[in-house]
Amino acid sequence: MWQRHLRTVLIVVVVLALIGGAFWKPISVAWSLRSARDLLRERESELAVNVLLSAHEIDADHPEVNFLLARGFRRLGQFTKVVEHLDLAEGFGWPAELIRLEQLMGAAQAGQLTTSAPELYKFLSRGGDYGDEGPEVCEALVNGYFLSYQFGLAQPLLDEWQTAYPADAQCYMFRGLFFENRSDPSKAVAEYRTAVELAGERTDVRLRLAQVLKKTNQYDEAIEQFEICLGEDATHPEVMTGLGQCYHLQGQIDEARRMFEKVLVLEPDYFDAQLALGQLEETAGHPDIALRWLRPACRRRPSDTEARYSLALSLQVVGRKRRDAAAWPPTGTSGPGLSMAGAIGWAARRASAELALSEASHHFRFVADAQQAMQRVQVWTDIIRSEPRNADLRFKIGNYLMKYDNPEHGLGWLLSVLDIDPNHPPTHRMLEEYYRGQGKIERAELHGKMAGEADEAGQDSEGAPDAGGSVPQSKDQNDGR
Repeated sequence: MWQRHLRTVLIVVVVLALIGGAFWKPISVAWSLRSARDLLRERESELAVNVLLSAHEIDADHPEVNFLLARGFRRLGQFTKVVEHLDLAEGFGWPAELIRLEQLMGAAQAGQLTTSAPELYKFLSRGGDYGDEGPEVCEALVNGYFLSYQFGLAQPLLDEWQTAYPADAQCYMFRGLFFENRSDPSKAVAEYRTAVELAGERTDVRLRLAQVLKKTNQYDEAIEQFEICLGEDATHPEVMTGLGQCYHLQGQIDEARRMFEKVLVLEPDYFDAQLALGQLEETAGHPDIALRWLRPACRRRPSDTEARYSLALSLQVVGRKRRDAAAWPPTGTSGPGLSMAGAIGWAARRASAELALSEASHHFRFVADAQQAMQRVQVWTDIIRSEPRNADLRFKIGNYLMKYDNPEHGLGWLLSVLDIDPNHPPTHRMLEEYYRGQGKIERAELHGKMAGEADEAGQDSEGAPDAGGSVPQSKDQNDGR
């Protein structure tokens, strides 16, 4: 009797195992997809990608898993993986219209607006409610306009985005960024406050509010917001640095120093903390200590004029002190002359002083050149408003920003050149140099190839004045820029 019962139990266990094995895979993937959709809706793109990668290991052929992975990677700017997963999603049967829409959003986000923007605006013109894709389209277009410094075109779209989706915190995030760029911090604060009200759990939103409060000298409230962020992520370097800067601006020097040092223990190469601690020590009258932090900061970002100026000030003080200490005759000498060792030591100290002063002069000259360059950039930017498709002028702006300001700002202008003229050789050459310096060899080589092809096309057209064909256009650059 017991043997019969045992056989029955074993049969039931086997059947349940087979059923579980058959249904576990789709159930697990379905759960991951639901979680990923929620995370993407909440703009937690990195977490969404991690969830989707786990689902991809279970079912690599699932079309929606691949499609949402492409969306997540697009938001993170990893365009090689976007292309890979869109191809898989399309191959496994995901709707072609949605594939095309995602491709257009990727192009727009990368600053390629000439071809993508008209089609995306057609999508938005279908009606007042665009569904879940509406905010995605708005964000991709606004990203592209910001990247290519076409802020005038971004403003009406931001207004439309707000009207269609008044509860979307991301819209107010971008509106805050818009007003920050327009040097209107009070309006930026108002937009960020709304974003925090709608998405108080998002550290990135609250952090933007805290940063602008700091810029507008509202230190007490900024500290309050930074501390909330720190409660959500106790090791966030930008939060810790911002909090330390508020302490410094309030005169709490020891608290500020401790906060910056904590950041640099966690991330020794974190530029903002290096600069902040170097400036703190420089203003506190410790130029020798300041050099410890300002030198690596300038090596990390040689185009940063604030870091260069602070380094120059510290070097100047150190150099003068060394020069005074190496005055002739050397302190403590007696008798008619110096020993050979004493003379060599004095010469070394004098050389060290002159070297520090010479280096300071070099950095001061760079800052002066940068100030003149940025004045030119301001004039050119005003001209661009009336000549938005002037590719050569955009290249000049990008070139100067790369050298004298923030390379990321310069990158945006250079990408906007290629949106107007995909075969602009100087831009491709500069992007090749930039990406090579960033260690992105594949992108660097692609731009080097494009520069060579554009040069060859120009030479061919010069050598064949009666040729009727047009210059070959570049292929899609989503992944290459």
